[in-house]
Order: sequence, then structure tokens, then C-alpha cells
Amino acid sequence: MRIPVAYEPGYEKARASNPELADKYIKHTLIGDPEADSLVNAIAAADQDQQAEFIRAGMDEDEETLRSAPPAVGEFFDRIGTPPEWFDPQVVYAGCRKFHAYSDLFLTAFVTDIIVRGFTTLISQSFFITGRLTDRGVRRLRQNIRHLLEIMMPGGLDRHGEGWKLSVRLRLVHARVRQQLLVSEDWDQEAHGMPLSVAHIALASCNFSGMMLWAAGRIGARLNDEERDSFMQIWRYTAWLMGVPDALIFRDEAEAREIFRVGYMCEPPFGVEAIAMANSVINSAPLVIGIEDKDERKALLSYGYRLSRALLGDELADQLMFPKSRTTGTLVYLRMRRRIQEVIDALRGPRQRAKGLRTQNFMTMLDISVLDEEGISYRLPDELHGDPSRW
Repeated sequence: MRIPVAYEPGYEKARASNPELADKYIKHTLIGDPEADSLVNAIAAADQDQQAEFIRAGMDEDEETLRSAPPAVGEFFDRIGTPPEWFDPQVVYAGCRKFHAYSDLFLTAFVTDIIVRGFTTLISQSFFITGRLTDRGVRRLRQNIRHLLEIMMPGGLDRHGEGWKLSVRLRLVHARVRQQLLVSEDWDQEAHGMPLSVAHIALASCNFSGMMLWAAGRIGARLNDEERDSFMQIWRYTAWLMGVPDALIFRDEAEAREIFRVGYMCEPPFGVEAIAMANSVINSAPLVIGIEDKDERKALLSYGYRLSRALLGDELADQLMFPKSRTTGTLVYLRMRRRIQEVIDALRGPRQRAKGLRTQNFMTMLDISVLDEEGISYRLPDELHGDPSRW
């Protein structure tokens, strides 16, 4: 097995811990997404608007338009149109309900821990090269939050649900960017393997699922076994839609966290790209939630850095060049504050609770995830490097 040069030190350490999983992970750092890559290559000769129309036709099962598209488009959507046997659409409701009960905590964990931690892997190199996060951090963060919200909506992962469509759209955008990176002088394939490899998509899905449950729990979210399993099944199906193969797709929370642990161990030490991306995420957060006052934004930014440091730990936060701050008691305080709020809510009547925190959190999620009025765009990026003048 060929090992990308940058992965060699981490792979040896990971192999001492879990050799079978380490071998699987490294093998998949050399693999892209054959099915999505075939579709993107098949429509490459069409102009950008025509490409978007072909993709829209596949999403909406528009048979008339699909007849004029390359066969690879219809074949791709036929393959993913039927869920795998292990997915039960009825199982997701417990996870959806609990996500919305704690959406503020999940969102906080998502921004201050999960996305930041994800960018300390080599995937940061791909995003840094395109410039799409550092130039447009606010928009990118809104897109991530919108995807999270849509897959957690009841029915969001149905064949024509917005969560289903956004997951597949992300997969195709990754395929286009992969295509562009492979011919770019900025990407060293011998050292770094396949850009946006399936190993990285698998690692991200484990981070967004098992690791997010763990992080949200540290700041006050409480889920029982049924709700945790349901949450994991939502992300397991989402990972499948985004191209994660059976060899790396998790079955439950424990397996997701083990895949993340071993995969993260394999990853090379991060550099300036990860530092830039992580700080971009934290700095974008106040703007995403609409804080424009300079003093308020500064205070929220300071809080965001402090909470992120508490979740990530001082060692990683220092490596990311986060501002120094004391975090003793931060997570305990957040958990205690949430418990007090839950006790207060329990003393209120059902009608008052319906107007309380859960409704407020849902409306906030909607507000901060609004993108374009015309809805989801299926236009694929036509250039590797982001152009600030174009969406």
C-alpha cells in the first residue's frame, strides 16, 4: 500500500493502536469518489448553467431534462435514490426532536469545537487553497449551519427533502473541487494523497456525529440511548449520501468516535492553513448571528475563543494561536445554567414552554441559515480559487 508522505509518521502511531482501521483509513486517503467524479467529468463540457440544470433534473427526478443529460447523471441519481437496507426513516424522529430541544448547544459545539477541530486535519489544505472560507467565512458557516438544520428536520432526508438535496449537492461540489485541485500546482498528491479524499469525508462525518454528541454533552445537552442512536443514524445516512463507502461508514456512536480517533491520529501535523481556517471560523461567528455593534462583537468573539479553548483543550488552542484565557469552570457553568433553565421550563405550563427556549432557538437557526432567496443553487464552482465578486 502506498502511503502519502505526510501521513507516514501518524500512520505508524495509529497502526500501533488499531492496525486494521489505520490501514483502511490510509488506503482511502488515495481514493476520491468514483461515482460523483464520473458525473462531474461527464458534464464538464457543458456550460455552468447547463451543468446546474442537469443536476437539478437529477435532484427533482425530471425525466424529460435527464434524457438530454449525459447518462452518468441519471445513473448516479438512480444509485442513490433508494436508501440502503439499514436505514429506517422512522428511527430519525427521536434524534430530530432532541436536536431541536438543544439546538443552541449543538450549534455552539458545532462552531467552537467540531468545525475548528475538523480544520486541524489535512482537509484544511483543500479549503485554504480555494480561499472560499477565508474570503467568505460568514457565507460558508451559514451553509454548514443550513445543512445541519435541514438534515435534522423531520422528512429532511426523504428523497425530495432539502437535507437530502443539500447532502448530495455538497458531494458534487467536493467532486468538482477535487477535479480542480488534481490539476493545480498547489496540490502535492504524492505528499497529501487525493484531495478531499473519501477518508476525509468519512472523518468529517464521524466528527459531525459522534464527536458532536460528545461536545454538546459537555455544555449541557442530555440524550438517552434511543435519542443518541437516532442522531447517529441521521448522520450515518447523510455520510452514505455524501459518498462514504461501507468500509469507513460507522454503525454507531462508539464506532464513529473510534474511526475519528484513529483517522485523526493518522493525520499529519497541521500548519498555517489550519490556523487560518480555525480562526476564520471563530471570527465569522458573531457576524453570522447578526452582531454588528463593534463592542458586542468583540465581547462575543472573546467568549467564543474562551469556550473553544475549554472544549479543545489548552494544547490544541495554543497550537491554533487562540488568545490566552482562563477556562476553569466554563463548561461546568454552562451545564449548570442549562439545568436551571430546564427546571424553570418544567415548572411552566405546556403553553408557556411552547413559546420558550425551543421556539426561540429554532427561529434563530432559521435566521442565521438563510442564504439566497431563490433557494439552493446547483451551480458548481467554475474556478478553483474563489472570486470575491461572484457567488
